[in-house]
Amino acid sequence: MLLLDDSALEQNRDLPDGPERSLGERRMLGAYYTPERLSGILARWAIRAPTETVLEPSFGGCGFLAAALDQLIAQGGIAPASQVFGCDIDPLAFAFLDKLLPDREAAGNFLLQDFLEPVDAGSWPPYFDVILANPPYIPYHRIGKDRVQELAKRSWPVDRIGGKASLWAYFLAHSFRYLKLCGRMAWVLPGAFLQADYARALRQFMAENFERSVAFIVHDRIFKAEGTDEETVVLLAKGFGTKGASSSLEIGEADSLDMLEELITAWECGEWNGKPQHLSAASLSLQDEARTIFDSLSAHPACVRFADFAKVQIGLVTGANDFFVLNDKGLVHANLQPAHCEPILSKFRAAPGLQLLEDDLNRYALQGGRAYLVSSAHPDDHDGVSAYLDTFDAARRETNSTFRKRAVWSLTSDGRRPDAFFPVMHHLGPRLVLNTMTCSCTNTVHRVFFKEKVEEVTAKLLAITMLTSFTQVSAELTGRRYGSGVLKHEPRDAEKILLLMPSVTEAEVVAEFEVLDGISRSGNAAAVMEEADRFVYSRLTDFPAFERESIAQVLTRMRERRRPSRK
Repeated sequence: MLLLDDSALEQNRDLPDGPERSLGERRMLGAYYTPERLSGILARWAIRAPTETVLEPSFGGCGFLAAALDQLIAQGGIAPASQVFGCDIDPLAFAFLDKLLPDREAAGNFLLQDFLEPVDAGSWPPYFDVILANPPYIPYHRIGKDRVQELAKRSWPVDRIGGKASLWAYFLAHSFRYLKLCGRMAWVLPGAFLQADYARALRQFMAENFERSVAFIVHDRIFKAEGTDEETVVLLAKGFGTKGASSSLEIGEADSLDMLEELITAWECGEWNGKPQHLSAASLSLQDEARTIFDSLSAHPACVRFADFAKVQIGLVTGANDFFVLNDKGLVHANLQPAHCEPILSKFRAAPGLQLLEDDLNRYALQGGRAYLVSSAHPDDHDGVSAYLDTFDAARRETNSTFRKRAVWSLTSDGRRPDAFFPVMHHLGPRLVLNTMTCSCTNTVHRVFFKEKVEEVTAKLLAITMLTSFTQVSAELTGRRYGSGVLKHEPRDAEKILLLMPSVTEAEVVAEFEVLDGISRSGNAAAVMEEADRFVYSRLTDFPAFERESIAQVLTRMRERRRPSRK
């Protein structure tokens, strides 16, 4: 049995001298090594006694293992190396392990295998006191179709894991099988834990099966050195198998690891309680006075939901944008003319103003953008189109599920022209762009269809008020944060956005629309919002200036926390 003291651990803390994985290789494995400081914070919270056993399901760079050994020794443990266990699919992880534990005797404690696969009997104890984990961040589309289907068929302790779950979600679900009654766990997870629909069942399981659980959103991008701006969530849970009084996953946020450590200590002592799990990450920025102001505006007679005026739907799904959506070079290669195609908005950035003009699409096309849609109900109607369609790979055509849903595989357009466009993903908040052309868009953009009562002047007022700080805050609250700070709105999310529609004359609306359209085209987003606020708020006589400033400040804070610092 290997015995380690503090000095031995310090001597073995350096990384291995041999070759290391490149950032690209680590991304393929979903491996982002936990910073030493964070590993130490979480190990100190999780490990409470010198005899506890610790599992790390994907130990990678051994940061958690090193921190666990430190904490077991600090607790008075005499044989810590025999109390830590783990597995990893990467052989290089064992080079890190050999450096940390060069004379380890308990070889069976560490397995070169996938954590989701069965462990040989006798290798590990059936249950562990503590689980420390930074699982692989491999998204659904990179897991592989066969693997996804196999995982979906399995029985998990957590029911209803969504079919498009990332690999980390299965790691978390599987880990519950290894946790002792009253055990603790600490996980380093992506922001999707709080945002993704497929993680809803996991969040509910945490609330219902632990005495207390909390998820901290860490705004400091702690994995930037690892080549990712992914937002980090630190998940803590204690008292497995026992229900607390609240049975709620708590939510908190920390700007730095210093703040995180302070909050963890306060949470453990009962001196700080997180917000309820149903709140979005953005809503944590809306507190106290700002919450009161936002709520009062939400109850204002001038406040409406976007759904009161419009229906939002996804854009056209062609099934093969690379083939059906062409730029000028693509037209030449296909031996087609613009007249053989339909104009199409393929990227929201091609619409820089509050209205989509023919000049906008022409300019985008000159810049190399895809602005032409090939769509044919009867390919034989035109020899050129028919010849181009014949070049589509037959095997690809037969296996394309989108094509099978259409009566004519090449009829990519449904003939419906939206009244406006709305972005799917964005960094600087949504814009409503009115469609002055008879064109549609691909599914990278949402289509907006106004209800019958919406006249042109009302549509323009909607586009104006969409730009106000109040509505932009509402968009932050209804949207979902992804990756490097991007905000995404599904159609139903967009319809929930709140807008202020004050009493104003038609002439005022038309004039202001032209002003904002021009500013928007200049690319000055701050000036756009300032002007929209001036126009809309000045017509709400019961909305004081200091309250307007407060809403704008809240929006700034929300966006700063959503988007990573590039400094």
